[in-house]
Amino acid sequence: MRHFIFDVPIDDLSDNEFDQQLTEWVNGNTSKFLATPNPEFLLLASKDTEFQKLLQSSDLSLPDGVGLRFAIAALTDERLHHRHTGVDLVDRLAYLSYKTNRHLLLVGGEEGAAKKTKQYFEQKYPGVRISVFNPGRIDLHYRGTHEGYPYDLAGFNADIMLVALGQKKQEQFIKQALPNLPSVRIAVGVGGAFEMISRMKPRAPQFMLRMGLEWLWRVMIEPSRAGRILNATFVFPIVVVCATLRQHRFWKACRKVIPEIYRQLSGK
Repeated sequence: MRHFIFDVPIDDLSDNEFDQQLTEWVNGNTSKFLATPNPEFLLLASKDTEFQKLLQSSDLSLPDGVGLRFAIAALTDERLHHRHTGVDLVDRLAYLSYKTNRHLLLVGGEEGAAKKTKQYFEQKYPGVRISVFNPGRIDLHYRGTHEGYPYDLAGFNADIMLVALGQKKQEQFIKQALPNLPSVRIAVGVGGAFEMISRMKPRAPQFMLRMGLEWLWRVMIEPSRAGRILNATFVFPIVVVCATLRQHRFWKACRKVIPEIYRQLSGK
Protein backbone atom coordinates (compact mmCIF):
# COMPACT_ATOMS: atom_id res chain seq x y z
CA MET A 1 0.00 0.00 0.00
CA ARG A 2 1.23 3.51 -0.79
CA HIS A 3 0.58 6.46 1.52
CA PHE A 4 1.36 10.13 0.88
CA ILE A 5 2.59 12.61 3.49
CA PHE A 6 3.26 16.17 2.30
CA ASP A 7 3.23 14.83 -1.28
CA VAL A 8 5.99 12.31 -0.54
CA PRO A 9 5.12 8.63 -1.16
CA ILE A 10 5.49 6.14 1.70
CA ASP A 11 5.25 2.44 0.80
CA ASP A 12 3.88 -0.01 3.36
CA LEU A 13 5.30 -3.48 2.62
CA SER A 14 5.56 -6.53 4.83
CA ASP A 15 8.91 -8.32 5.08
CA ASN A 16 7.72 -11.00 2.66
CA GLU A 17 6.39 -8.47 0.16
CA PHE A 18 9.63 -6.51 0.39
CA ASP A 19 11.80 -9.61 -0.13
CA GLN A 20 9.74 -10.63 -3.15
CA GLN A 21 10.06 -7.16 -4.65
CA LEU A 22 13.83 -7.04 -4.14
CA THR A 23 14.29 -10.52 -5.63
CA GLU A 24 12.20 -9.57 -8.65
CA TRP A 25 14.21 -6.39 -9.17
CA VAL A 26 17.66 -7.93 -8.77
CA ASN A 27 16.70 -10.50 -11.42
CA GLY A 28 15.22 -7.84 -13.70
CA ASN A 29 16.64 -5.78 -16.54
CA THR A 30 16.19 -2.22 -15.27
CA SER A 31 17.65 -0.07 -12.49
CA LYS A 32 15.47 0.68 -9.47
CA PHE A 33 15.90 3.57 -7.04
CA LEU A 34 14.85 3.09 -3.40
CA ALA A 35 14.37 6.01 -1.01
CA THR A 36 14.22 5.74 2.79
CA PRO A 37 12.32 8.82 3.99
CA ASN A 38 12.16 9.79 7.65
CA PRO A 39 10.71 12.90 9.33
CA GLU A 40 13.84 14.93 8.50
CA PHE A 41 13.45 14.02 4.83
CA LEU A 42 9.85 15.19 4.81
CA LEU A 43 10.69 18.47 6.53
CA LEU A 44 13.39 19.19 3.96
CA ALA A 45 11.17 18.08 1.06
CA SER A 46 8.42 20.47 2.20
CA LYS A 47 10.84 23.37 1.63
CA ASP A 48 13.01 21.95 -1.16
CA THR A 49 11.15 21.18 -4.38
CA GLU A 50 14.18 19.48 -5.94
CA PHE A 51 14.43 17.02 -3.05
CA GLN A 52 10.68 16.46 -3.05
CA LYS A 53 10.83 15.52 -6.74
CA LEU A 54 13.74 13.17 -6.06
CA LEU A 55 11.68 11.31 -3.45
CA GLN A 56 8.64 11.27 -5.71
CA SER A 57 10.72 9.68 -8.47
CA SER A 58 11.72 6.68 -6.36
CA ASP A 59 10.52 3.23 -7.37
CA LEU A 60 10.03 2.35 -3.72
CA SER A 61 9.88 4.64 -0.70
CA LEU A 62 10.46 2.80 2.58
CA PRO A 63 9.56 4.50 5.88
CA ASP A 64 12.57 4.84 8.20
CA GLY A 65 11.45 6.76 11.25
CA VAL A 66 8.71 6.13 13.76
CA GLY A 67 7.36 9.64 13.25
CA LEU A 68 5.97 8.60 9.88
CA ARG A 69 3.72 6.06 11.58
CA PHE A 70 2.15 8.79 13.67
CA ALA A 71 1.99 11.26 10.77
CA ILE A 72 0.09 8.81 8.58
CA ALA A 73 -2.36 8.12 11.41
CA ALA A 74 -2.84 11.86 11.96
CA LEU A 75 -3.18 13.01 8.37
CA THR A 76 -4.95 10.10 6.67
CA ASP A 77 -7.59 7.51 7.43
CA GLU A 78 -4.94 4.81 7.10
CA ARG A 79 -2.29 3.13 9.25
CA LEU A 80 1.37 2.38 8.60
CA HIS A 81 1.82 -1.30 9.44
CA HIS A 82 5.47 -1.85 8.50
CA ARG A 83 8.68 0.12 8.91
CA HIS A 84 12.16 -0.77 7.61
CA THR A 85 15.20 0.85 9.21
CA GLY A 86 18.32 1.65 7.21
CA VAL A 87 20.43 -0.87 9.13
CA ASP A 88 17.93 -3.66 8.51
CA LEU A 89 17.70 -2.70 4.84
CA VAL A 90 21.48 -2.91 4.37
CA ASP A 91 21.57 -6.34 6.02
CA ARG A 92 18.68 -7.51 3.84
CA LEU A 93 20.44 -6.39 0.66
CA ALA A 94 23.75 -7.93 1.75
CA TYR A 95 21.95 -11.23 2.28
CA LEU A 96 20.24 -10.89 -1.10
CA SER A 97 23.66 -10.34 -2.72
CA TYR A 98 24.98 -13.44 -0.98
CA LYS A 99 21.97 -15.61 -1.81
CA THR A 100 21.86 -14.63 -5.49
CA ASN A 101 25.64 -14.27 -6.01
CA ARG A 102 25.30 -10.60 -6.90
CA HIS A 103 27.96 -7.92 -6.48
CA LEU A 104 27.32 -5.32 -3.75
CA LEU A 105 28.93 -1.86 -3.86
CA LEU A 106 29.19 0.33 -0.75
CA VAL A 107 29.66 4.04 -1.47
CA GLY A 108 30.54 6.75 1.05
CA GLY A 109 30.07 6.72 4.81
CA GLU A 110 32.45 8.02 7.44
CA GLU A 111 36.12 7.17 6.97
CA GLY A 112 36.62 3.42 7.39
CA ALA A 113 32.94 2.63 7.93
CA ALA A 114 32.28 1.07 4.52
CA LYS A 115 35.42 -1.07 4.73
CA LYS A 116 34.45 -2.34 8.18
CA THR A 117 30.91 -2.98 6.96
CA LYS A 118 32.38 -5.03 4.11
CA GLN A 119 34.43 -7.07 6.59
CA TYR A 120 31.38 -7.61 8.80
CA PHE A 121 29.30 -9.02 5.95
CA GLU A 122 32.17 -11.13 4.63
CA GLN A 123 32.25 -12.86 8.00
CA LYS A 124 28.46 -13.11 8.27
CA TYR A 125 27.91 -14.27 4.68
CA PRO A 126 31.08 -16.10 3.56
CA GLY A 127 31.62 -15.73 -0.16
CA VAL A 128 29.55 -12.58 -0.56
CA ARG A 129 31.02 -10.22 -3.16
CA ILE A 130 31.41 -6.66 -1.87
CA SER A 131 33.40 -3.66 -3.08
CA VAL A 132 33.92 -0.27 -1.46
CA PHE A 133 34.17 3.12 -3.14
CA ASN A 134 35.01 6.36 -1.37
CA PRO A 135 33.97 9.29 -3.58
CA GLY A 136 35.78 11.81 -1.41
CA ARG A 137 34.70 15.36 -2.07
CA ILE A 138 31.99 15.18 -4.71
CA ASP A 139 30.52 17.76 -7.06
CA LEU A 140 26.87 16.97 -7.70
CA HIS A 141 26.73 19.63 -10.42
CA TYR A 142 29.32 17.72 -12.48
CA ARG A 143 28.00 17.05 -15.99
CA GLY A 144 31.13 15.89 -17.82
CA THR A 145 31.40 12.72 -19.87
CA HIS A 146 35.10 12.09 -19.49
CA GLU A 147 36.63 9.46 -17.25
CA GLY A 148 36.10 10.10 -13.57
CA TYR A 149 33.29 10.73 -11.15
CA PRO A 150 30.67 9.42 -11.31
CA TYR A 151 31.32 7.19 -14.27
CA ASP A 152 34.31 5.27 -12.85
CA LEU A 153 31.74 3.38 -10.74
CA ALA A 154 30.82 1.38 -13.84
CA GLY A 155 34.10 -0.51 -13.52
CA PHE A 156 32.82 -2.22 -10.38
CA ASN A 157 30.07 -3.91 -12.41
CA ALA A 158 27.91 -3.89 -9.27
CA ASP A 159 24.36 -5.23 -9.12
CA ILE A 160 23.32 -3.48 -5.89
CA MET A 161 24.63 -0.08 -4.78
CA LEU A 162 24.28 1.36 -1.28
CA VAL A 163 25.11 5.06 -0.95
CA ALA A 164 25.83 6.71 2.41
CA LEU A 165 26.26 10.43 1.79
CA GLY A 166 23.50 11.88 3.93
CA GLN A 167 20.03 13.06 3.00
CA LYS A 168 19.51 14.64 -0.40
CA LYS A 169 23.17 14.30 -1.45
CA GLN A 170 22.93 10.49 -1.60
CA GLU A 171 19.67 10.64 -3.55
CA GLN A 172 21.16 13.17 -5.99
CA PHE A 173 24.22 10.96 -6.37
CA ILE A 174 22.09 7.92 -7.20
CA LYS A 175 19.90 9.72 -9.74
CA GLN A 176 22.94 11.17 -11.52
CA ALA A 177 24.98 7.97 -11.48
CA LEU A 178 22.35 5.34 -12.35
CA PRO A 179 22.04 6.16 -16.08
CA ASN A 180 25.77 5.41 -16.39
CA LEU A 181 25.71 2.17 -14.39
CA PRO A 182 24.00 -0.40 -16.62
CA SER A 183 24.77 -3.31 -14.29
CA VAL A 184 23.08 -1.81 -11.21
CA ARG A 185 19.62 -3.20 -10.52
CA ILE A 186 18.97 -1.70 -7.06
CA ALA A 187 20.35 1.56 -5.64
CA VAL A 188 19.43 3.02 -2.27
CA GLY A 189 20.59 5.78 0.05
CA VAL A 190 21.33 4.42 3.53
CA GLY A 191 22.43 7.44 5.60
CA GLY A 192 24.49 6.45 8.63
CA ALA A 193 23.83 2.70 8.41
CA PHE A 194 27.48 1.78 7.72
CA GLU A 195 28.59 3.35 11.00
CA MET A 196 26.04 1.28 12.92
CA ILE A 197 26.74 -2.01 11.15
CA SER A 198 30.51 -1.58 11.47
CA ARG A 199 30.06 -0.93 15.21
CA MET A 200 31.81 2.42 14.88
CA LYS A 201 28.65 3.66 16.57
CA PRO A 202 26.63 1.30 18.77
CA ARG A 203 23.09 0.56 17.71
CA ALA A 204 20.21 1.10 20.12
CA PRO A 205 19.25 -1.85 22.36
CA GLN A 206 16.47 -4.05 20.99
CA PHE A 207 13.87 -2.78 23.46
CA MET A 208 14.49 0.80 22.28
CA LEU A 209 14.23 -0.28 18.65
CA ARG A 210 10.92 -2.02 19.32
CA MET A 211 9.56 1.05 21.11
CA GLY A 212 10.68 3.44 18.38
CA LEU A 213 13.14 5.22 20.64
CA GLU A 214 16.17 5.12 18.33
CA TRP A 215 16.15 8.92 18.34
CA LEU A 216 16.73 9.01 22.10
CA TRP A 217 19.64 6.61 21.74
CA ARG A 218 21.18 8.76 19.01
CA VAL A 219 21.02 11.82 21.26
CA MET A 220 22.78 9.85 24.00
CA ILE A 221 25.65 8.61 21.81
CA GLU A 222 25.88 11.63 19.47
CA PRO A 223 24.94 14.87 21.27
CA SER A 224 26.12 16.78 18.19
CA ARG A 225 23.07 15.40 16.33
CA ALA A 226 20.67 16.94 18.85
CA GLY A 227 19.61 19.67 16.41
CA ARG A 228 18.71 17.20 13.68
CA ILE A 229 16.93 14.90 16.12
CA LEU A 230 15.03 17.92 17.47
CA ASN A 231 13.69 18.43 13.94
CA ALA A 232 12.46 14.83 13.77
CA THR A 233 10.97 14.60 17.26
CA PHE A 234 9.62 18.10 17.90
CA VAL A 235 9.52 20.24 14.75
CA PHE A 236 8.02 17.51 12.56
CA PRO A 237 5.19 16.75 15.02
CA ILE A 238 4.40 20.48 15.22
CA VAL A 239 4.22 20.64 11.42
CA VAL A 240 1.91 17.61 11.43
CA VAL A 241 -0.33 19.17 14.10
CA CYS A 242 -0.57 22.38 12.06
CA ALA A 243 -1.56 20.30 9.03
CA THR A 244 -4.33 18.57 11.00
CA LEU A 245 -5.67 21.98 12.05
CA ARG A 246 -5.71 23.19 8.45
CA GLN A 247 -7.54 20.01 7.44
CA HIS A 248 -10.01 20.36 10.34
CA ARG A 249 -9.13 16.90 11.65
CA PHE A 250 -7.18 17.69 14.83
CA TRP A 251 -9.44 15.78 17.23
CA LYS A 252 -9.78 12.88 14.83
CA ALA A 253 -5.99 12.81 14.55
CA CYS A 254 -5.66 12.69 18.34
CA ARG A 255 -8.04 9.74 18.51
CA LYS A 256 -6.00 7.91 15.89
CA VAL A 257 -2.48 8.79 17.01
CA ILE A 258 -2.82 7.97 20.72
CA PRO A 259 -3.49 4.24 20.05
CA GLU A 260 -0.56 4.22 17.59
CA ILE A 261 1.76 5.62 20.26
CA TYR A 262 0.57 2.95 22.68
CA ARG A 263 1.14 0.20 20.10
CA GLN A 264 4.61 1.51 19.31
CA LEU A 265 5.68 1.73 22.95
CA SER A 266 4.33 -1.79 23.41
CA GLY A 267 6.57 -2.97 20.59
CA LYS A 268 3.66 -3.79 18.28
